[in-house]
Amino acid sequence: MAISKEEQRIITLEQEIARLREQLTTDELTKILNRKGLMELLKPWAREVGFQLSHPDRRKALVVRALSLVFVDVDHFKKVNDTFGHQAGDLALKSIAKVLKENVREIDIVGRYGGEEIVLGLIGANLQDSRKIAEHLRVKIAERPIKYKDEIIKITASFGVSALSADLNLDALIKKADEALYRAKNSGRNKVVTAN
Repeated sequence: MAISKEEQRIITLEQEIARLREQLTTDELTKILNRKGLMELLKPWAREVGFQLSHPDRRKALVVRALSLVFVDVDHFKKVNDTFGHQAGDLALKSIAKVLKENVREIDIVGRYGGEEIVLGLIGANLQDSRKIAEHLRVKIAERPIKYKDEIIKITASFGVSALSADLNLDALIKKADEALYRAKNSGRNKVVTAN
């Protein structure tokens, strides 16, 4: 049975809405989520995990009792931009985003938080697991220099890791991961630091 012109118009409009929604939540450069898309996905997970952590006696259909955030920041990003140009900096961001996407699970969330900061939301991963994952990612990034024009540019990143607990909300979780990231940057870079 053929679809009517009206049904075809509805299908076309739904496809356009989906395309626009994706455009609103995707970082144009790295093709990962932008901050808006990242927060839209993290908020319900943080709410659900937070509820389960604060009500351990209640059972729900979905049981995920851990959520960790990993803040990733490109080391010496300004120096890369100043030395090789903004196109090299863009290439570094794209390379790191690709490494992160290739090495986390489908359920995990990867988004550009701003500037050279990328955030991972690791669903079901506690602090110890997330630290191991971050260390694995740190090594993978360091093993993949970028080639820009005739230059090979070594790229490293610093990581700050925090895990949701019953007394933390998403904003506090973000703050702890960001503080851990800055401790990593201030203590030599190219390392993983977990929140206190």
